[in-house]
Amino acid sequence: MFKVNNLTYKYEKENKAINNINLDFSKGNMIGIIGANGSGKSTLFMNLVGILKPSEGSIFYNNKELSYKKKDLYNLRKEVGIVFQDPDKQIFYSRVYDDVAFSLRNIGVPEDKIKEKVHNALKLVNALDLIDKPVHFLSYGQKKRVAIASVIAMENKVVLLDEPTAGLDPKSTKAIVNILKNLCDNGIKVVISSHDMDLIYEICDYIYVLNKGSIVIEGNCMEVFKEANIIEEVGLNIPWLVKVHKNMNLPLFKKEEDLYNYFNQCVNTNQLTSLV
Repeated sequence: MFKVNNLTYKYEKENKAINNINLDFSKGNMIGIIGANGSGKSTLFMNLVGILKPSEGSIFYNNKELSYKKKDLYNLRKEVGIVFQDPDKQIFYSRVYDDVAFSLRNIGVPEDKIKEKVHNALKLVNALDLIDKPVHFLSYGQKKRVAIASVIAMENKVVLLDEPTAGLDPKSTKAIVNILKNLCDNGIKVVISSHDMDLIYEICDYIYVLNKGSIVIEGNCMEVFKEANIIEEVGLNIPWLVKVHKNMNLPLFKKEEDLYNYFNQCVNTNQLTSLV
C-alpha cells in the first residue's frame, strides 16, 4: 500500500505545490483527500502514479520505493488506476467496448479474457447497456462510469479518483457513490478527492485535509469534521450532518438514515419534545 514520506513537489523553483507531506493509506479503506482549489490534490495523485516525480521525499508502494523506469511504472499502473476529473481526457476510442478494452490490449491480455473483463467492469458500473454505443453519444455521467470501468477492468488494487462526482446530477452522483462503495466492499483501496464534503463524510473513513500543499489535519472522518474552524479556514464546507450535530445539540451521525432512525425512536418513546 502507499506510504508517502516528506513529499515535496515544485512546479517552479520556489513554488511548492506539495510541501513536505506524509501519508499512510493503510489507515483507511476509503481515503478522502480534501482541500480547496490549488491545495495540491491533483498534483499528489499524479505523483502517486508516477506521472510526476517528487522534488524531495519518497513514495513507497507495497514497501518498495517508486522507481521511474518505464517497466517499473508500467507494473505500478497495472495495480494502481487513476480516474481523472474530466472523462474526455481519459476516453480514447469511439466505441465504449474498445475504450474499456484499450489498457487490457496494451498489456497483451488475450481477446477472450478482455471480453470477459470488459463485460464484468461495465456490469459493475451499471453500464453494460452502453457497451456498443459510440462514446460521443454518451452523457457526461455515462462517460464518468465508462472511465471508471476502464480502470476496474484492469483489476487494480488501488483506485484514485479525482472529483468523481463533479458536474453530475443527483441520480448520476448516487450511481457513482454506489460504484465506489462496491469497489471498497470488494477489497479495492479507494482514494478520492472532492469538493463535496457531504460525499466525503458519507463514504470515507479516513481523511487528509490539504491547504496550500500542506496537510493541516488528518484522521478519522467524523473526528476531522468536528474541527469545524479548521475546515472552514481552508475554504471547505461542513457536512450537513455535522452542522445538525453542532447547531441542534444532537448526536453526531455518520449516515442520514441514522438521524431519521434516531428521531423515529424519540417519537416512539415520547422524547421528541425534549429535543426541540
